[in-house]
Amino acid sequence: MIANYHTHTPRCKHASGSEREFVEKAIELGFSELGFADHAPMPLPKGLHPTNYITIGEMRMALEETDGYVNTLLDLRKEYERDIKIHIGFETEYYSSCFDNFLSFISDYPIDYLILGQHFGEVETVPLTYYGAQTSSEERLAGYVDLVIKGIESDKITYVAHPDLLAYRGDINVYERQMSRLIRSANEHRVPLELNLFGLFELRHYPNLAFWQIASDIGCDVVFGTDAHSPDMLLKPTALKYAEKLVESSPKLNLLEKIQFKPIR
Repeated sequence: MIANYHTHTPRCKHASGSEREFVEKAIELGFSELGFADHAPMPLPKGLHPTNYITIGEMRMALEETDGYVNTLLDLRKEYERDIKIHIGFETEYYSSCFDNFLSFISDYPIDYLILGQHFGEVETVPLTYYGAQTSSEERLAGYVDLVIKGIESDKITYVAHPDLLAYRGDINVYERQMSRLIRSANEHRVPLELNLFGLFELRHYPNLAFWQIASDIGCDVVFGTDAHSPDMLLKPTALKYAEKLVESSPKLNLLEKIQFKPIR
């Protein structure tokens, strides 16, 4: 790997290590580019159910932390400009009621790119839908795909992070039908799909081989994302080798070493 665009910071409340430590580790590993895409601050709509505020807020930076996030990375970008190219981004969800407000909020900042990691359903739904939980519901699967497609169709998303996050345990034909919609939408809008190395290393339910078989049959652009939550997670050779073999065995998967950012303004 020569670039990673999926890097977190302690501001998301579940990562460790300073931004400087991430940068220095990336340089040590020989990366030419490092993109920070911490969980985005979200201007949530008024009147949202209190438990939804808490759940969504406990895994992302607060709005008032945005200045510190951006300024820290701008300073490091200048300090290490001879050694590595640093990009400033966010990992966001698509929520119909507040995505435009989110774009408006970040328009005052020099943000390079957005990646889409759809962890939750629409924010007004009570109880809040968490898409990482196991389900055999086609309705929940279709809802996930619908939101990801809406994010893709916004033309603000550079790539989709862990597109196979939803842990579906139902009919494989249903899974294929729904995920084919997601993959074809990504292709139509030239949005790569991430093969998530963090999930590989931690033996999570994603990457899902069923998803990547569907992607292999259809074809798509692929980007490796380490989803690093600590500097030592920027690269794990065993996970990388597995991911490389998976892509190499699938002629229709086009691995991108570097990516073109979608404009967000």
